[in-house]
Amino acid sequence: MSRLPPKPPKTTAKKSHARPEYAVIGETLRAFRVEAGLTQVDLAGRLGRSQNYVSQAETGQKRLDGLQLLDWSRACGHSLTSFGARVDAQLGSAGEEENGGAR
Repeated sequence: MSRLPPKPPKTTAKKSHARPEYAVIGETLRAFRVEAGLTQVDLAGRLGRSQNYVSQAETGQKRLDGLQLLDWSRACGHSLTSFGARVDAQLGSAGEEENGGAR
């Protein structure tokens, strides 16, 4: 009885946290915190989390969901809309190039 040939490796989409654009998320999280005059410890207290959580989110080691982004934005005196606008502005030119200028 002969063996079947091995299956070729699956090609999967690049995980979002591995994309270079993901760095803008962490940069924006940090900018919101710094602009609010908060240390990582201060923000962690407002969020009911650890300083390590804040650090990991800012460095891209921890991914935040939409509600966590909302909490972070509000704790820094911003809205989720302003967070999205800031990220979009930072990525705007890159996004336009990838989409052939369409938005």
